[in-house]
Amino acid sequence: MIAGKHTIELYKKLYNLPTLRQEETVSDSSLFRLYDRRHYFVVIVIYNLKGQCLLIRDFNKNIGWELPGGFIQDEEVIEDSVNRVVLSETGLEVDELCPIAIVENIFKHKNKKISHFGLSFMALSRGKVKNFPSNIQSSFSKNIANKIAFQNEKIVKIARDKLTSKKRQPPFSEIDNIKRNDFSFVHMLHESILKKIGRSSSIKIRDKIFQLVNNHPKTILDVSCGDNSLINELYDKYRPNVCIGNDISWKTISMIKNKREGALFTNHNLLDLPYKIKFDLIIFKNTLHHIDKVDQKQTVLQLKRMSKQLIVVDINDPQNFSLLSKVWNRYYVYLLGDQGDSFLSYGDFKKFILDECKQYTVVSGLINTIKGAYFYASIVD
Repeated sequence: MIAGKHTIELYKKLYNLPTLRQEETVSDSSLFRLYDRRHYFVVIVIYNLKGQCLLIRDFNKNIGWELPGGFIQDEEVIEDSVNRVVLSETGLEVDELCPIAIVENIFKHKNKKISHFGLSFMALSRGKVKNFPSNIQSSFSKNIANKIAFQNEKIVKIARDKLTSKKRQPPFSEIDNIKRNDFSFVHMLHESILKKIGRSSSIKIRDKIFQLVNNHPKTILDVSCGDNSLINELYDKYRPNVCIGNDISWKTISMIKNKREGALFTNHNLLDLPYKIKFDLIIFKNTLHHIDKVDQKQTVLQLKRMSKQLIVVDINDPQNFSLLSKVWNRYYVYLLGDQGDSFLSYGDFKKFILDECKQYTVVSGLINTIKGAYFYASIVD
C-alpha cells in the first residue's frame, strides 16, 4: 500500500500500533528546508533465529548505533520500500514482515513545524550481512547499545517484547521451496501450460466462494492468498474498507500485489497472526492440508474467532478419491515440491465442523473439479 495518512491510520487500527513521538529543534534553515522534502519513512528491526537484533554504526557520524531505515519513494508500496531498504543497507532478505509502531519525528525551526511519519517493522532474516566499508560496523545482539540514534531504542524494546511472545517459526521449507521453484524448468512449464489447464478448478472454487459470501463485507482477509487473484477480485467486487491478502511467502505475494489504495498485502505465518481486529470475512483456502493435523482444529477455530464469517476450502484427500486427483497430487508433490500432506476427507472435515461449530450457522459441501473434489464450509456468527 502506498504511504499516506490513510495508510498510517489503517496500520494503526489493524495492528493496534503505538505511536512514538520525538521533537527536535533545527537551527539551520537550509537543513530545515531539506527535512521538508520527504515525509514518510520505514525503520526495520531485523532479527535472526537466535532472537538477536541487527544494529549498524557509521563511525563517520556522531549519532551512535542505528536500525536500517530510509524514506519511502514516491508511489512506492510500503512493503516494497522495506524490502528495498533492507537489501540495499544490509544485503539481507527477510521473512515475516510485521509492523510494530508508528513513528513521528517533529522538526521545529522558529515558529514552524514539520512532521515526518514512519512505520517501524520487525522482520526475520536467516542470511549473512553484506561486507561494509571500514567505517561501518554491524552487530547482531540481544543487548541494546549504550548510544543509539533517534527513537531506535524504543523500537528495539517493542520488537524484543514481541519476540518473547512469538509462538511459531515460519515454515522455512515451504518458503525456500517457492524461491527455488522460480528458477526451475518445471515451474516455468507449470506457469505457462499446466496452470492454465487447471484454471477451470480455480474458477469453480472462486464462484462457490462468491456464492457463499454473506452480505457486503467491509473488512476482508485472505490468510493464505498465494499467487491467486481472488483477493483482488474480492476488492473489486466489494470495495471494502480493509482488504488484506496474506501469505507466508513474500515472493508469492509479489506476483499479485498492486498499488490500489485500500488493498494491503502482508507476510505473516497464519499460525501466529498479529491482527487486532475482527474481520467481516476471512478466506482460508487450499492451506488446511499444509497444517499439522494436531493444529488443524485449533487453527480453524481461531480464524473463526477472528471473523464474522469464515470460508474454508481445501482439497479432499486425493488418496481416497479418483485416479486423476492422485495424479495431480503427485505432480504437485514430486515435481513442484508441494509440502502439504495433512489431508482430510470430506467426512472427517464435516464431522469436525458439525461437532466444534454448533453455535454457528454452517453450510458445507463438495466442489468437483478436474483436479479432484474440494470440500468447503461457510461458518457464520
